Amino acid sequence: METIKLLIFCLLLGICINACSRDEIMIFKEEQNSLNFPKYQYLSTTYKYDSLQFSSVFSGGKEVADFYIPIRVAGSVSDQDREYKLRVNPEETYGITENTHYTLETTQLFRAGRYIDSTVLKINVQAVKDDAVEGRIYIELVPNENFVRGLDFYQYMIVNVSGVGLSSQPTLWRTNSLDTYGGTYSSVKAEKFIELNGILEENWKAPNKAILYAYAKKTYEWFENNPTYDNGELVVFKGTIEY
Repeated sequence: METIKLLIFCLLLGICINACSRDEIMIFKEEQNSLNFPKYQYLSTTYKYDSLQFSSVFSGGKEVADFYIPIRVAGSVSDQDREYKLRVNPEETYGITENTHYTLETTQLFRAGRYIDSTVLKINVQAVKDDAVEGRIYIELVPNENFVRGLDFYQYMIVNVSGVGLSSQPTLWRTNSLDTYGGTYSSVKAEKFIELNGILEENWKAPNKAILYAYAKKTYEWFENNPTYDNGELVVFKGTIEY
């Protein structure tokens, strides 16, 4: 019996230690507030280790896009807005130019009553596309009178920015079986489908077949009315589905 109790105790202890290692960011002391950028263990479908991805393809046709980076407090939730500080690390940032391709307000507000909020990065989508940008922005939190420094791994976020279009088949093409609606995949077809229908995420999935059909038909009609060539061949958005 004592052996069983000991085994159960060891098992529970192991679970607790593992949970703490996976969720370090949640440990806090009320008298010391810090801010942290949550990473892959919180939003695994969006995060790539310590970075987020922005592609001009998924900008919804906007010339300037607000890119929201989740940020959370370790400490007390306040009933007042609190300022926090940011900086772009120039040594870790490359391939993209501040005030041309993006702007970041270095003083932002963590709003009252929240334990998670968003840092806003403004991206000039048109300039990113015009200059075929392939770069990254390395954003760091800076301690101030409201927030002390938190755990190192959560004090920075990398935003990878691409303005060169699709380099590989996006997940949404396969997830929505778009071959049956648009024929053989090409980046030209996929980019126009995304643009016309205001799709903002690579992992987008149509909520139902009716919406998917409507989106595909809109794309089909656009190519019918706007002859487009890809490597000398006329692009036809047509699979086995009849429009």
